Amino acid sequence: MHRQTYIFAVVAAAVAVLGAFVFLADDRTAVEVRSGRIDVVASFYPLAEFAAKVGGNMVAVSNITPAGTEPHDFEPTPRQVASIYGSHLFVYNGGGVDVWASRLAGAIGERGVKTLEMRPLMGELLPPVDQEEGEMFDEHFWLDPVLAQRQVEAIRDALAGIDPAHAAEYRDRADSYVAELRSLDADFRRGLASCQIREAITSHAAFAYLARRYGFTQLAIAGLSPDEEPSAGALAALVREAERRGIRHVFFETLASPEMAETLAREIGAQTLVFNPLEGLTGEELVTGKNYLTVMRQNLANLRTAMVCP
Repeated sequence: MHRQTYIFAVVAAAVAVLGAFVFLADDRTAVEVRSGRIDVVASFYPLAEFAAKVGGNMVAVSNITPAGTEPHDFEPTPRQVASIYGSHLFVYNGGGVDVWASRLAGAIGERGVKTLEMRPLMGELLPPVDQEEGEMFDEHFWLDPVLAQRQVEAIRDALAGIDPAHAAEYRDRADSYVAELRSLDADFRRGLASCQIREAITSHAAFAYLARRYGFTQLAIAGLSPDEEPSAGALAALVREAERRGIRHVFFETLASPEMAETLAREIGAQTLVFNPLEGLTGEELVTGKNYLTVMRQNLANLRTAMVCP
């Protein structure tokens, strides 16, 4: 089914669910705001993580995209859409990562739910790779720790607007988490300052903002979606580029098939490493306590290995 047609069908089904739900939702909203408990729904993992860090025990955060699911391909069920309508705040990225969220946001806002889209707050949008035609942009803003700070601050302001009585608490938690993101930024700056190789072969074109921030170039196997199949010519060009630059590592992701990365690695005699775009975590990763900061630091360690950094 065409994605837009699917979204309309989901909205129609959600309306039926909401018919039995909306009065309960209105009553629940009044109770939870008075008690300081805010329902936040995020379209996928990093935004849910940021909201939980800012909100603490004042919020109940739901990640609408299940653990282990690639958000580019995700579509919400009618019941999940109904849960968004029953929330106080809906946080989404905008653009190609969560297309369904952009299409639902207007209707959700009309129901009185505050919506927060990150895309307009991020400034200049970067193309994922060099391109001569077509208007395509990388929207993986959260992978840049500096832009992640901006996202955290936007969530802080949204929560304070909904629940001004606890604005100081949201500000304090946001300040604490922003300090951790600044430390992460400093670690990346130091860690990637003097590397022998300034290119990284990535599984898809998700890393333009991170690459710009820390001065390296991503050579992507796939495009903006990890499901895109590269042409034989594109793979051959990557092989030539890897051999010319002495690249001996190829990155893959935990939520996408490693097949193309493994094929390319065999072709050039390279090893594979994880470079996690943090579009989501697996259930096992969540159980073992992994989060945005720990995964980003592992990304840094793997980049330092691949780029031969002292």
